[in-house]
Amino acid sequence: MTLFRGTGLLIALGLFGLAAAINIQSLIEAYGSGPPYFGRTTNMDKWENPLPGLAMLDGLVLLIVVVAIVLFVRRQKEHEALASVPDPAEHSAHLSDGDVPNQ
Repeated sequence: MTLFRGTGLLIALGLFGLAAAINIQSLIEAYGSGPPYFGRTTNMDKWENPLPGLAMLDGLVLLIVVVAIVLFVRRQKEHEALASVPDPAEHSAHLSDGDVPNQ
């Protein structure tokens, strides 16, 4: 059970790393390595700005990562709350005559 608690978080962080790699590769390809932005000046008629597409991708990835972190934290708090509740068998062992207590 504890293995699957962090799996969603690890997948989300892996997705974040993949998005970062895509961003870096796209920006290097678009702007080039030489001055003045070699990738932009060689084929100016075919060049298009990668920033709007990357912004949409980054927004989606950021949303997924935030949801995964919120769910992970919620699961951790639920686990801690369940761990703090005493076992019902221990509670019934304290009853000496076996009668149900008045509520």
